[in-house]
Order: sequence, then structure tokens, then C-alpha cells
Amino acid sequence: MKMAKSSAHSQTSVAAKYQSLDDWLAWQTTLHAREIELGLDRIREVAQRLNIIECPFPVITVAGTNGKGSVVAMLSTILHHAGYKVGTYTSPHIVHYNERIRVGLRCVHDEQLCQSFAKIDAARNGISLSFFEFATLTALDIFHEEKVDVAVLEVGLGGRLDATNIIDCDLAFVTSIGLDHTEWLGDSRESIGFEKAGIFRAGVPAVCGDVDPPQSIGEVAQKVKAELFQLNEKFSYQVAQSSWSFVTPGGELHGLPFPSLSGAIQIRNAATVLMGLHCLRHKLPVSMEAIETGLREVTLEGRFQRIVKDCEIILDVAHNFDSASVLAENLQALPKPRKTIAVFAILNDKDLNGIVELIRPYVDQWYISEVKSPRAMEVNRVEQAIGEFGQSFEISSFDTVEQAYIQAQSDAEKGDRILVFGSIFTVAEVLASEK
Repeated sequence: MKMAKSSAHSQTSVAAKYQSLDDWLAWQTTLHAREIELGLDRIREVAQRLNIIECPFPVITVAGTNGKGSVVAMLSTILHHAGYKVGTYTSPHIVHYNERIRVGLRCVHDEQLCQSFAKIDAARNGISLSFFEFATLTALDIFHEEKVDVAVLEVGLGGRLDATNIIDCDLAFVTSIGLDHTEWLGDSRESIGFEKAGIFRAGVPAVCGDVDPPQSIGEVAQKVKAELFQLNEKFSYQVAQSSWSFVTPGGELHGLPFPSLSGAIQIRNAATVLMGLHCLRHKLPVSMEAIETGLREVTLEGRFQRIVKDCEIILDVAHNFDSASVLAENLQALPKPRKTIAVFAILNDKDLNGIVELIRPYVDQWYISEVKSPRAMEVNRVEQAIGEFGQSFEISSFDTVEQAYIQAQSDAEKGDRILVFGSIFTVAEVLASEK
């Protein structure tokens, strides 16, 4: 287990630049010239100054194109029910920044975030940090202060050059490989797989849940001498009518409950999680009871989240071709509603045509808008793409996602379905209006 240096920084009082969380966050958005800049030198230097680059607790790092959030949620929930104090770091948040950093499944408070921000600001001493780098350092700092038993870190973008990769993990996950963020990670599954596998470490178990992984995953594992546990090679799963089984050459678990997260793919994600927990069983033993409780009680906002009102509402952050494929499979498995209204907005670097083609068989009316982001795709481009498929869709445009959602609720009748998807920003605006 990796040992940390004495945490002297926690003993000192640091003058705060701002008092409120909103003020700190607004300032952080102006601190670095680029929203995204991959690389580890700057954040590593600040982490070393804070004495948080080495962790006295096991670290689990989760990378992948899709499925990261589900795997992180299952891991954290199972470990929590096994009695461990779990630190969880995810991104981006949906409604509140505090969602990014949790201890014991609870979001950290504004005051604790602001105290950590002040320490990081003092330690950086002029080093520029991106918004995500600041958040990553904050999570690590809080996990040290809280003396967590284990930390689960979700990679933000890629893996090799992602801020979370300053930490040497005790277990690495790659959930899936798809074409997304190609401007940073490359335009092929091989190049993206190489970047994701950058979190692998020598002698450390690496679990891959992709059913058809690119060769680069195995090549990186072999090069760095990580022990790779590949789905359908080192582990698998079998689905029965009311339960499922996890299978490895060394043993099997039968009669497992289905995860509370909707969608058949969640069983694959759960099997991937169980393989990882099996790899860490000597450091973090987990009982069958904790596994079963964790699977039954795991929650994750915005992932095929179903809300039943007068009509059914489905919220899904599906924003690329692969996640839209999963959404389509999940919709296909549901009873057909009287009518489906899609509330849809997307970012301008996504596969608009591919996503629309996958989901259009399940939509009768489109209520489209632009998300609140500089990267929002213009609504006229969205309308044109939907119209090019030649079906007589009813397409209505709105200034905001919230307006589109309000109108959809007004127009929907009993037996209808409202489908909100296209981006985490799209779902965030709807969830914010619900709270």
C-alpha cells in the first residue's frame, strides 16, 4: 500500500480568496486559458506541494467512453455497504458541483470545498490550473483530510493524460471504447483505447468490460506489465429470468440481483465491477451481502432515469453513438407508449446524424433547443438533421431546454412518454427544473 507524506498543509490556515462556492467556481473558469488541456506536469507539481500525490488508501481508477458513471456508482455503493469509508470523484456534475466529490456516498459541503480551494490556490503559487484539474486536486485533498478507506476516481477525458492519472491506482477499469472526443484522443478505437489504457500500472490488475476491445488495450497491458482481466476471457456473466451469475475460472456467484440501474447493459457493468472487487479481495474484502445490497440500492441520476407522473419521463445523458445505441435498446425493451415527445439538445462536436438515426424510430414529436454551453449545437442544424430522414416528424424549436420540457409536459397526455436526451447539459436543465 502506498504511504503518504505527513499532511502538514492541513495544519495551516490559508487566507481565502473568496467566501462562497459560486464565487470560487466562477474564478476557476477564468484561471486557465483553455477549458481542456491534457497533460500532467502542472497538476502533478501542485499535488506534490500539497503532499497528496501518494495515497495511504487504495485507489480505483475508472476510464472508458461509456459506462464509467455506472461502474463508479456500483463500486462505491457496494464498498460502502461493505463498511468502508469511500471517497468518490466523478465529473461532470448534473445540477450541483458538490455531486463531483462524495464521502460515504454523501456530497461534500460548500464549506469543505471552499477550504480545500483556498489551500490549492495557496499551493499552486501562480501555476495555472484548468477547472477539472482544480476539481481533481480538491477531491484528493478532501479524501486525505477525511482519511477515507478507499477512493474511486472517474477519469474525465481519455486516461493517459487525464488529471486523475497523477495517482498510481491499485485497480484500473476500462469500461468500453467508442468514438468520442476524437479531437483529443484520436479518430480510431485503437488510438482511443491506447489513451484509456494509459491508467494501467505494472503489477496492478486492469479490468476491461468492452466485449470487443481494440488491440491497443492488450498491447498497453502487456507493455506496462499490468495483469489484464478481459470480459469473455477472464470473466463472464449469465442472465436468467430473475437473477444473473458472475463467472470466473476460479469460481462463480449465482442468484445475483439485477442492478437497480435500468438497462440490460448494467449487468455487464456489474460483472465488470465484480471482477475488479475480486482482484482487490485481499485489500478490500467484500461480503456477498454487501454485493447484493449494493446492486439493489445503487442510484445514478440521468442514466435511463425513469420518472412516473401523469406520463412516463425518461432522462438519459446519451450523447454519442454508443450511448445512443444503448438508449435505443432500452427503449425497445419497454412497452410502446401512446406517443413519445423527445426533448433534445446536443453539443456541436457530437455525431448528430448517427444519434438521431438510432432514436428516431422511438419518437413521434421532437422538441429541440440549445443547451447552456458555448459548445451547444445550433437548433437549426438539429432541425435540419431530423428533417433529412424524410419522416413527417413534428418538430418544435424552443429558446431553452427548460421551455421545451415545460411545453412537452403540457402537451403530453396519459399514456405518453417524454424522452429527455442528447447531453448531460440537457438532462441537467430538466433535473434542475424538477428540484
